[in-house]
Amino acid sequence: MRKDYKGFTLVELMLSLVVFLIIAIAFFDLYISVLHSSIVAQRQAVALSLANNQMEYLKSLPYNDLAVAGGSIVSTFTIPASFNQTVDAHTYTVKTQIVYVDDAYDGCGTYPNLTLEQTYCRNYPPPSNAPNPDTNPEDYKDVRVTVTDNSGLTLASLDTQIASLVAETPSNTGAIFVRVIDQSGNPIQGASVNIVNNVVSPNVNVNATTDANGMAIFYGLPPDSGYDYVVSGSDSGYSSLTTIPSTSSLVATYPNQDLLAQNSSYVTLTLKQEGTYSLVFQTTDTSGNPIPGVKVYVKGGYKKYTSTSDTSYYYDSQVSNNSITTDSNGMNSLTNLVPGTYIFCGDLGSTGCGSGSTIYYLAAAVPYTGNNSFNPVAVPTYSSANPPATTFLYNNNYYLQQVRLILTTNPSFPRIFTLSPSSASISSNNMSKFAFSITGYNLPCTSSGNNCTTVNFIQGSNTYAASCKGSSAATTLNCTVNISTATTGNLVLQIIANGYTFNLPASPLLGGLIVTQ
Repeated sequence: MRKDYKGFTLVELMLSLVVFLIIAIAFFDLYISVLHSSIVAQRQAVALSLANNQMEYLKSLPYNDLAVAGGSIVSTFTIPASFNQTVDAHTYTVKTQIVYVDDAYDGCGTYPNLTLEQTYCRNYPPPSNAPNPDTNPEDYKDVRVTVTDNSGLTLASLDTQIASLVAETPSNTGAIFVRVIDQSGNPIQGASVNIVNNVVSPNVNVNATTDANGMAIFYGLPPDSGYDYVVSGSDSGYSSLTTIPSTSSLVATYPNQDLLAQNSSYVTLTLKQEGTYSLVFQTTDTSGNPIPGVKVYVKGGYKKYTSTSDTSYYYDSQVSNNSITTDSNGMNSLTNLVPGTYIFCGDLGSTGCGSGSTIYYLAAAVPYTGNNSFNPVAVPTYSSANPPATTFLYNNNYYLQQVRLILTTNPSFPRIFTLSPSSASISSNNMSKFAFSITGYNLPCTSSGNNCTTVNFIQGSNTYAASCKGSSAATTLNCTVNISTATTGNLVLQIIANGYTFNLPASPLLGGLIVTQ
């Protein structure tokens, strides 16, 4: 008699294995998750214990000693801002932050404006019977202790407020409010702010980071009427900026601060997004041949003083003794420049560029990109989120701007400083009588236009001759030209003066006139 034997087919067996593996993986993931949660919970418990220990230690200190090293509170005694502690082979970082708080319960201190008072005087508005202003706005201290692991993950955080045991008395200190913004006027959160005063006793050297409003506030600073408070701001990916003293005749763009007792001072620092590789330049003669070994004078970036007649800048290669000499191809580069305009070979292009005893005059500085055809040359801002469409390769790095410095040893050769405007639109109705001006040197012309420098624009086989009038100083030409038949693209600027012809390079350089649609 035959018996029927039943079993699994190969397909059924494979499906069973797949189901088993799915269940096993799910249980394994659950096990790992539970295990990880258990480990995190254990470490959080250790971190909380460390935070409690640090907080109890802080509470045991005298009130005046509650200040961290490198923090925003001036004190002769400071505690470390952070320290590491190892428990069960795991390292924890304990961080302490202590700041003054102005509370409206006894009135608000002196603020630069009402908006800041409403934002930073806690529990605003003050009671009707509160002093106005509060002569001691450092009402109590806000203390925060955080504990992180090696990856920077916050495992525990504790906050408390600690007040002095003595009754409030009028203070002989003041406050400095620092706002940090970008070039568009937006607040920069997390920027580092440093304030130094080496004149007062004890010396002041305090630090803070800006909040969501771009503000950093420093209370309890000793008064100083000599404008000796130096304020600095910096942030990753941005330029750094430090205030400087004004002079008897010049007002600093970003001036050092003074501070009167029971008063406040306010300063705004504008930081600009910058790239590491800023500017590459090449020195050539008027025919475009590279000139090696030229020492180039460069200045620009932040302007030191508000006066339009003063051209002192934060970056100045002569002041800093930074020797910038072109290589065998007539090239060199500059890194970490503050976005802004830069001037080459001095204000008139006649100083600072040379090779040994040879003096070079700057016939023109012609950039490859930007909104300006000549000197000063713009170094653009840089954002990694929105990188520039055009960059310039030099020594395996991509730079934000490139410029050709056209040099001559002939003091009579025509030199061009500016062309304004440097572009024309076909859609406008002024192409038949396009007006422009040129500034420079060695550009002879009379006010009536007699014996004048020849100015032409060249596009392909077409030459457009301009009609100009000038000045006895030979530095300015005011001209008109009919370019109604020109097409979009670059028009080469040609200057003929003193027996010399100077064709300004165009496309891809910007030395000519750009015609747009």
